[in-house]
Amino acid sequence: MLLVKPPVEVLSRPPRAISRTTRKVGLIGSHMPSLTDCPWKDPSWELWAHASSRSFYRREPDVFFEMHRRERWNRTTAKKASSYCRWLQRNTVPMYMHKRYEDIPASLEYPLGRVLQEFRIAGRSYFANNVAYMIALALTEGVTHLGLWGVNYSAQSEYAIQRGCAEGWLMYAAGRGVEVILPEQCTLLREPTLLYGYESHDEHGNLVKDYMPKVFKPAETITPLKPGEKFEKAQPPEWLRKEIEQEEADYPRPEWAKIGA
Repeated sequence: MLLVKPPVEVLSRPPRAISRTTRKVGLIGSHMPSLTDCPWKDPSWELWAHASSRSFYRREPDVFFEMHRRERWNRTTAKKASSYCRWLQRNTVPMYMHKRYEDIPASLEYPLGRVLQEFRIAGRSYFANNVAYMIALALTEGVTHLGLWGVNYSAQSEYAIQRGCAEGWLMYAAGRGVEVILPEQCTLLREPTLLYGYESHDEHGNLVKDYMPKVFKPAETITPLKPGEKFEKAQPPEWLRKEIEQEEADYPRPEWAKIGA
């Protein structure tokens, strides 16, 4: 019996496969000058955001991060914290937190164990801000482009400690082949801008201004009035005063609640 083999289909080229060659993640905070350049209308960018800065954003982020312990964001004694907690319970955007909380429906447990296991240098784990957790997670998920908008860490307070950590993680990401994008208004990786040794000292051998310690404006303190001085109540800045006026117009106080009533 003659067996006839079925015809074999010959492909002129391999079948096309759909693959994603880039993954762009933008990390956004609350530094207003650099938030203006955030790619709000570009759908190719995933936006990962600080949950506490949600009111600064022009569109809803893809992911929120709240990396403080519950006692920090669930302080019922503070009106602002209480309001924030109520928002957390209503929020529907996925949010990385310490763990999955039943009363926070959108909460996700941050994979801390996996991240700590993968990212250790000289036996140390260096996570001193939200951005560090964000970058580490993005690296585990195959990010190719990393942009920062609204992130600067330029204030003295706790940000002075956090700034070095953020810059270290940016350099680490770049070393792993990730393209890092920083807006012009962001001063990360740019203070100082001059090359040490080549430009850090003038022709007399003196340290130039950019390399001198940054002087922060001291906090204002309450001092007793001097004889003859008149007390003047401090006024909020113009932008805040307008917001207050608008809020009072939208939600007027009843007569009984007004001062002096």
